[in-house]
Amino acid sequence: HPMFLWLLAPTLAWVIWLSWKSNVSISLWRRWTSLLLRIAMTLALIFALAELQRLKPLEGMNVFFLIDRSDSVPSGQQENARELAAKFSAQKKKTDKAGAIVFGTDAGIESTPNPALSLPKFEAVVGAERTDIASALRLGAVAFPETGQNRLVLFSDGNENIGDALTATLSLKSLGITLD
Repeated sequence: HPMFLWLLAPTLAWVIWLSWKSNVSISLWRRWTSLLLRIAMTLALIFALAELQRLKPLEGMNVFFLIDRSDSVPSGQQENARELAAKFSAQKKKTDKAGAIVFGTDAGIESTPNPALSLPKFEAVVGAERTDIASALRLGAVAFPETGQNRLVLFSDGNENIGDALTATLSLKSLGITLD
């Protein structure tokens, strides 16, 4: 509430005026100490009312590669997606993290976000009979680390036959997650 910062000048002027007009007989160093303490408490109170806070910048990018492992995607294209994910993660900055999620009928985490993504082969087991992009999007949204910017990269043929990817995408946008 930055409007409370308008109270800063009149309140400090009032505290200084009261200290100057005070008829209390104390030593000079106590008078100055009292004034400084009153000013510090007044500043702290006004800053608390204004909800002043120090924000840290978001460092790094967290990327989850969502790879379609359903039967509708040929195994050669699945391998190309795995190789592209490994290539893109090798070109990222040192502060960025990358992970992988595979999906079909359901979704599973292949690799959590870390500075060095290694995908020699797929190890997570998911059903391949159907394609549920929405479950992969939801799993990716909850698996992100707490710090950093979040991005999902989808490798799929788009033939979804379970779930609703559009609704899941709209909910991701409300969370500030970017989908590529």
